[in-house]
Amino acid sequence: MKTSTFLLGSIFFFLVARLSAQPNWPAIKSNATFVVYDTSYAPPYIQPINVSGWEDGLNITRDGLHLYSTYLPVDALSWTNELQVNPYCLNFDPYYRAPLLGIDTVTNVYGCPNYMQSDIIIASRTSTTQAFNPWTFSNLRTSFSFEGAADGALLNPDTFDVFVFTKDGPGTQNTDVMFMRKVPVDPFVTTAVPILSTLAQEDNPHIERLNDSTLLILFDRARSIYYSFSYDNGTTWQTAALIQNVLNDQAPYDVQPHLFNDGTSWWVYFCADNANGVRGIYKSKQLIANNWDSWGPKQVVIEPGPITGNYGTTFGIGEPTLTKWGDLSFVVIYGKTGLADTTDVFDCDPWFLPKKRYILTGIEELGRTNGGWSLQTNPVTNELLINYKDAGINYFIWIYNSEGSLVKPTEVLRPWIDVSDLSPGLYFLKSSNLQYKPLKFIKE
Repeated sequence: MKTSTFLLGSIFFFLVARLSAQPNWPAIKSNATFVVYDTSYAPPYIQPINVSGWEDGLNITRDGLHLYSTYLPVDALSWTNELQVNPYCLNFDPYYRAPLLGIDTVTNVYGCPNYMQSDIIIASRTSTTQAFNPWTFSNLRTSFSFEGAADGALLNPDTFDVFVFTKDGPGTQNTDVMFMRKVPVDPFVTTAVPILSTLAQEDNPHIERLNDSTLLILFDRARSIYYSFSYDNGTTWQTAALIQNVLNDQAPYDVQPHLFNDGTSWWVYFCADNANGVRGIYKSKQLIANNWDSWGPKQVVIEPGPITGNYGTTFGIGEPTLTKWGDLSFVVIYGKTGLADTTDVFDCDPWFLPKKRYILTGIEELGRTNGGWSLQTNPVTNELLINYKDAGINYFIWIYNSEGSLVKPTEVLRPWIDVSDLSPGLYFLKSSNLQYKPLKFIKE
């Protein structure tokens, strides 16, 4: 009996040790918290398309229908740390994280048995009330070169007026901004040409059209923010100028610029360190119209908070891009250090910070008919029962409070939702099914 107890205890200890060798990723992601200083935003939520690979360099189109990411199917931070020791033929096998999404992990000029480089991936949807379809590889992918940081200004729902991305590899050796005109939302690399190239690294470009012939681009160079104009639709570009004031008050650590016009003024959103050295997202307002080196004091938009339950740490957030309504797409880097497995420590995922006003406007505009679903219980205490005209099909459901704040994203796998954790009050239900118009319910 004592032997059996000892064996059971040993097995339990072994299992716990094995389980603690890697981060508890579901717990880390579901318990990540944030401090949202901009009160026009609802709470952020993780995009359901997140995977175990490294999703970085996000860009969401202004219409909110396409999301682009720089993708590496590895734990990128752990991999790059070891790469400093073995810069050529590092064994990438322990670092791979599914899915590969079409990335070539073999082709290289060093004769290594395996290799790693980034490609641009895309997720799309037909309406902003839907969740994004799963990530797919883009037509920009190539072997043995790093592509990323895709960004463009839409001409119409299917075409970019102007489009930029970054690339390095054979023939460049540095990260350069690549430029294209009049290309589809999933463009081929064929017509891309480098612009503003130097021996430094040009990264994180954001491009805007100011008039029929004038283009403006902001980008990182050597970890500082620069801007440049083209007055002939991108054929030639002016010498890039460093933004001198607020955006570079922590130079070279203010990066990842993104322009946004709220209908009255231009703002630039960017990533910077807070007083504790943790990355957050900030914004600055243009003070003098059309002066791109005239920016007001920076205002913090969102910072990472602790991960409750002590499951891990959020190391920083960044890569801000916005829809035309002001919804903010960004990335979160989190993980757990000090565990046995040093190849699966960090992850980078896409998150979303929705504007309250847009949420409430959508509910008011769409809430006239139910479109094929209804509530069986209303008011409700613990379980919200839902009747569907097409029962058996799973949809994403979002629950918002009366102020437009997202309080509960969920995937409905059955005809009821547990709402026992919600406070009493008025709530709205939105579905990823376009035919289902938002519904109201009261939690008692």
